[in-house]
Amino acid sequence: MNRIVQSLYFTAALLVFWITPVAAATCPAENFIQSAGEAFMGASREGSPAAFMNASSRYADLHGIALFALGQYRKNLSSDMEGEYFSRARTFMGRFMAQYASHFSGTGVTITSCSDSGSGLTVGAKLTGGQTITFRLRKSGSTYRVQDVSVSSIWLAQTMRSKFTGVISSHGGDVGALLAFLGN
Repeated sequence: MNRIVQSLYFTAALLVFWITPVAAATCPAENFIQSAGEAFMGASREGSPAAFMNASSRYADLHGIALFALGQYRKNLSSDMEGEYFSRARTFMGRFMAQYASHFSGTGVTITSCSDSGSGLTVGAKLTGGQTITFRLRKSGSTYRVQDVSVSSIWLAQTMRSKFTGVISSHGGDVGALLAFLGN
């Protein structure tokens, strides 16, 4: 019986060892991640919020991330505030990523994991500089869009949601207070 259990563990370990690289190597978003990774590494070399805003505009679902960041206060965003809010949220994202610019350094990207959650893909990647990044992607036509990104275990959209809803909450649900905060 002990020998059977040992054989099962050995077989399971081999499967994990062999399957994981194959899954990563056949990730349907491989080309997208390579392009997005190169764009963010380029933004890192520039180090400016504008460079990260440009890369994000090409690869991320900025509109979706900004709406997610409002949390339960999304309904409080009036149509006449939308344009200003999206512009300021985009600027916030650029600044946030510029603060972590050193975590996007490298010259290449290797996909380490790729899993389909049904609503999208979660892709783990390693930059040649040694940093690990996790992308949450959704399918958009024939390509993908980044819904969230984790650098140093900090998720961008989650961080924004925590910060933005905290500001709105401390001002009685007033989204205008968030706009003022983002304008600074």
